[in-house]
Amino acid sequence: MPSRRNITPLEDVQRAPLLKQIVLPTTSPPISSNYPSTPPESPLEMMTPSDLTKYEARLKESVLANKERREPKFIPLRNVERVQMPACYFRKLEKAIGDDGLDLHSPSISFNSRSCTGIIQWMPSPVHETLASPFIKSAAGAEQDLRSEIVRQIDVVGTQKVGAFAGAYDGSNKEPDVLFKYKGQDHKVLYTAVVEIGFTETYEELIDDVKLWIEGNRNMRTVILIKVEENPRYSSPTSKLQDDEVQDLGFPDPRDLDTSIVTQKDPNDSFGPLQINNLVWVGKMGVFLEIWKRDTVNGEAKQQGTRTYFVPDKATTELDLKLSDFYPLDATDGGNTRFPLTYDLLTLHLETAREELAVERCRAVLRKLAKRDDNVNDRDYTP
Repeated sequence: MPSRRNITPLEDVQRAPLLKQIVLPTTSPPISSNYPSTPPESPLEMMTPSDLTKYEARLKESVLANKERREPKFIPLRNVERVQMPACYFRKLEKAIGDDGLDLHSPSISFNSRSCTGIIQWMPSPVHETLASPFIKSAAGAEQDLRSEIVRQIDVVGTQKVGAFAGAYDGSNKEPDVLFKYKGQDHKVLYTAVVEIGFTETYEELIDDVKLWIEGNRNMRTVILIKVEENPRYSSPTSKLQDDEVQDLGFPDPRDLDTSIVTQKDPNDSFGPLQINNLVWVGKMGVFLEIWKRDTVNGEAKQQGTRTYFVPDKATTELDLKLSDFYPLDATDGGNTRFPLTYDLLTLHLETAREELAVERCRAVLRKLAKRDDNVNDRDYTP
């Protein structure tokens, strides 16, 4: 991996007018009083020309692997990766994905024009996908008592890239975890609410997303932020073992792995470490939720109410939300209809996601090990 440059000093003067320096907070808030925050990460790094070439190759390979229904040669350490880049670099990476980026299983890339940040979603995470599901189900439940003409005007989708941003965010695009849409009588589609779920992303990165949605889109009514922390951050439990030591642990074939073999390290800790064959594949988790809206005075993003910790702390109440928080509906159109989502439901889905994540990580390691074995048995292989 080539060495990277920080955002300053800028060595490439041709890019200087395109870049803006961003000062990030140095630490994330703790998940709860009983759950320490993870150590701060270093500031975002600037993508160099050599990095651009490498990212283009990796994106093309990931798209091709998806088309051919095979494991990609490059397996990223993080499902979501953020790196600073000029807009011209973003356009090149977007071109590398092409129309195949519309496939949910292909990598995708978004761009925040205000901070010159590229957001590369290499693959969907079980945590993102599973925590998004209750919002879609709850939206469907809330629609049951609405008039048919109102139901036809509203919609909620799991993922969709949006480029409807203005002002300082003009030229940006973003793909949320859940997107709420409203189609007015003039047939104009408005993007009115989103859910952003952060797992490998930092809290500060999520706040950048919140500001993008609220301050860059005047139709945005609500952003729901969910931050999932894993402590310690994941690293492969086999990294200090020799290949033969891993094989001696008796793992099944990667294709036969499923959640039935996942166990809790501590049976009394529901969200403590998860194991497969006595190795920890998922660490202790904590989760909180925040609701953000637009400040009526200055138009900036502003948190509403207090943060709610629901893992490992228990929060059994419903979210205090109505359909008017998601769509421009008044009382006569059903705007006061309760949004029937509970923290219990989110917690239940997270339990499933954690088990799936353990299996996904274990399978990736075993497949890498199998590939090394194949290479060693290949007479043309050169280590």
